Amino acid sequence: MSKLTATGIYIYAAALAGFGIIELVTSDFLSSALAVPASLPLRGLGVALSIVIFLGGAAAIFFRIRRQLAMVVVGLMYLLFLLTLHLPSLLTHLHSGNDWAVTFEAVMLGGGAFMIAARLPPDTGFGPGWTRFVQSAAVIAHYAFALALFLFATQHILYFDYIVSLIPAWMPAKIVLAYIVIAGYILCGVSFAIGRQIGPAALMLGIMFGLWVIVLHSPRAISKWSVEPEWTSLFVALAVCGIAFFIAGRETAEQPDALIVLPRV
Repeated sequence: MSKLTATGIYIYAAALAGFGIIELVTSDFLSSALAVPASLPLRGLGVALSIVIFLGGAAAIFFRIRRQLAMVVVGLMYLLFLLTLHLPSLLTHLHSGNDWAVTFEAVMLGGGAFMIAARLPPDTGFGPGWTRFVQSAAVIAHYAFALALFLFATQHILYFDYIVSLIPAWMPAKIVLAYIVIAGYILCGVSFAIGRQIGPAALMLGIMFGLWVIVLHSPRAISKWSVEPEWTSLFVALAVCGIAFFIAGRETAEQPDALIVLPRV
């Protein structure tokens, strides 16, 4: 399993590259994940900056250049979108399941960037203050990630019939599979919340999202190759898969069963 979890950071980087390529091709923000209003001043500059951050973050990981700094920048970008875009929209559309989903996808992807950053060697030379900031952000992200897992479990219960309809027709026991997914979210959320068995829980979460990439999102994206939200959904699932595998590998290797595992300084 160590070889599988070692790929986590690169899977996350591949997802970031996917986001950047989508925005580069469409010359726009991700329509489903970053639904930025058309009236935003300097919108084109914002698109360009997000492309640079997505592709730059991916390149930093693959080429091992300032990886911690790159992950913090990615996390800060998601935090900015969360505070200025997702949360205001959610607060005005509290009964919108889509707003809840998009908001907490941003929580998972941005929080994942901070959690990855905290487990990478410091590479900025900014000193102890920087390290404390990264670690504090990772602790907050850890519990926000757990909250997102509970939120998605709740959504799967509320929209159970719709979730079942998304399962490919060739797969048997669809209702059972849907319940397994709900249980998986809840168990992983509890593990992250109480800080026990995080490694196995993250591994299970990574496998679950990885299977979705293979059996659900990839066929849908390929069959609807010109539909941007399908590709965005694929890379969102891939990103969560990568985050979970990375956490699983580091938690198991460093300090299993710890409440929050971060580098000592």
